[in-house]
Amino acid sequence: MLKSKILFIGTLFMLFSHSLLMAENLPKTDEVLAQVGNSTLTAARLDMMIDLMPPQIQVMLRGNDQMKNELISRWVDINLIVQEALAAKIDQDPLVMLKIDEMKNRVLVEALIAKRLDTQAPVPQEEIAAYYEKNSSEFDQGEQVQAQHILIRVEANASAEDREKARKAIDMIQNKLKNGEAFASLAAQFSEDPGSKNKGGNLGYFGRGQMVKEFEDAAFATKPGETSPPVQTNFGWHLIHVVDRKEPAKLPLEQVSKEIEARVKADWNEKALKKLLEELKSKYPVTVK
Repeated sequence: MLKSKILFIGTLFMLFSHSLLMAENLPKTDEVLAQVGNSTLTAARLDMMIDLMPPQIQVMLRGNDQMKNELISRWVDINLIVQEALAAKIDQDPLVMLKIDEMKNRVLVEALIAKRLDTQAPVPQEEIAAYYEKNSSEFDQGEQVQAQHILIRVEANASAEDREKARKAIDMIQNKLKNGEAFASLAAQFSEDPGSKNKGGNLGYFGRGQMVKEFEDAAFATKPGETSPPVQTNFGWHLIHVVDRKEPAKLPLEQVSKEIEARVKADWNEKALKKLLEELKSKYPVTVK
């Protein structure tokens, strides 16, 4: 319980820290919500703190007085600890001073970049289309299969007896399949892959190079609607049922437009930042030894 509270306080401190440089000149007549020593939390300061939080958290806090009161309570907890740290002169420790300077620098850098660089401008559709045409090979998608599997695990240090037991288990499941039982039901009942057993063994679509070689070879050698013979990998024994196959194709522009927009924006920002740094180097002397 104590550990979770400490983590929560730490998280809130990280959320609040970005507002520390911004809330110095608040109106003196603003409503005081809490005070710890010389530190005061006003309604205006709390609003600024909430403004800097993720949108979904902002909505939760502004519409829930209980959560807002809990936030104020946590502010008190944080500032009690801060007051004790200051009294113990922890802020004068060289390593702590360095951390404070680095945090301050990060906040200033983020604020200046947000002010000087237009990171929100939308990318014109014609530029997205031009990128798609120029880099078309990046959007080629190789052959893919959609498969389900059932896994009976065999540990690397398993005894001969355990290895034989696993082989008999996969043979038994294979016989149940031959007798008409559903692959998904058998996966839910017997598979030892926790990530897929509750989904009927479904692994979704995957291409070459995404699975271990023995598994990949068997999956791509099996026709849609059919189940492979037992396949052994370093994980154990598998039965692989292929649901569907996709031939090699180019991903359509509509499917990758968001990804392209993110790439173009990243390129814009990189160039804008480089230009800003060049301007600043001519404005402020730089010496590197």
